[in-house]
Amino acid sequence: RNSSNVGSQSLDLDECNQASEDALLTSCCLVGGLYPNICTLMRPRKGGPKGGRLLTKEGEVCRPQSNSFQRKRVQEAAEIGKDAYAVFHSKQKIIGTAATSPASSGIQRPPEVFLTEVNFVSRFALLLFGGNLRIVKNAIIVDDWLKFKVSSDDKKGAAVIDNAILILALREALDEVVLEHVLETSCSPEKKEAMMERHKAVIQVVRKLLSEEG
Repeated sequence: RNSSNVGSQSLDLDECNQASEDALLTSCCLVGGLYPNICTLMRPRKGGPKGGRLLTKEGEVCRPQSNSFQRKRVQEAAEIGKDAYAVFHSKQKIIGTAATSPASSGIQRPPEVFLTEVNFVSRFALLLFGGNLRIVKNAIIVDDWLKFKVSSDDKKGAAVIDNAILILALREALDEVVLEHVLETSCSPEKKEAMMERHKAVIQVVRKLLSEEG
């Protein structure tokens, strides 16, 4: 049993890392840790250059760095497909060198931006662990940028609001889980056990939501 002492409190690392092999939940941790470093997949246009690109919130068109395991996925992106979102660690801007051919007249190529540590994530991970949420008609908008529909266009207004409220309520419950986990470390064993059961129930709902995203 591995543990480390933080002041007079004992932190059970095995307990904290019990979901470390769960890709769905660890993707939520990536969003929580790397936000707002988010990008969207730009699919190639019909008749245009092949391969996709990544678009950041600042409007920069980027590619994954050369050793990224997601590079192939972006390069082989089809013209039609579902929206896709990714987190990244940092940007690297490569300044182009001036071309030497007579026709180029020494014009310098525009800089290219590459993203490091790119990982694609669920839209629900962004809704639950991303920025501020706002409901607009049949969609939830994250930080006035990412727009996610919460129902189809043929659904009535009440159904749209219900779906949005459920997502916002789940996010509020997650915020409480995080706060309790940080602040209630010195509670009694009985209170801690009840707290952990509440936390597990919330996490199970999150995981079910992530796993059912088609």
